[in-house]
Amino acid sequence: MATAAQKRAIEPSGATLRADTKRQVILRGAKAVFLKAGFGNATMDDIAARAGVSKMTVYRHFGSKEDLFAGLIMDLCDQIVVQDLERIFEEQPEKALERYAGRMIDIVFGRDTIELHRIVIAESLRFPQLGKLFYETGPQVCIDVLARYFEKNRANKRFRIATPQRTAEEFLELLRGYSHLRVLLGLEKALTKAEIEARIKAAVGHVLRPATR
Repeated sequence: MATAAQKRAIEPSGATLRADTKRQVILRGAKAVFLKAGFGNATMDDIAARAGVSKMTVYRHFGSKEDLFAGLIMDLCDQIVVQDLERIFEEQPEKALERYAGRMIDIVFGRDTIELHRIVIAESLRFPQLGKLFYETGPQVCIDVLARYFEKNRANKRFRIATPQRTAEEFLELLRGYSHLRVLLGLEKALTKAEIEARIKAAVGHVLRPATR
């Protein structure tokens, strides 16, 4: 059993918890401002006001507007690649890939993700670093996590792996397909349950051979 001193060492302090809470408050305010005004028209003053904190507090947590936008993308990606990830990939291959795919679809086709994606596309010419930031803190992280899983299973004959990176990209692209473009363009609102199931089945079947009895 841990001693009182050990518990204090491993448990977050009140100051740490307050800092984490403040960070989330700022991110929520930033998301609201970005979604309403876009990246170029958003100001740190507006974000601070929406979050109900001082501008100094915003800068204490995020050094720039670009850092704030990166924080939003990383938060979205964390929902996929951090929460219970090790547990997911400890499952049997079918279960692990299906759960990962389901989480990816939930996030990639989520309303906020779509809106942030539209902002990046609309403003990437004026702010070239925005596209790079979006890709590196979002899609690239998700690709890399899946690629590492494929690398660990490269010798497993059940997996169809050309190269881990390429196979990861193909897997994720099968989940998105042209439906993602149609949603971005406002031609469709969301995937149906049947479409989600079909996409997950296709993606898993692309990288995993049927189990033999």
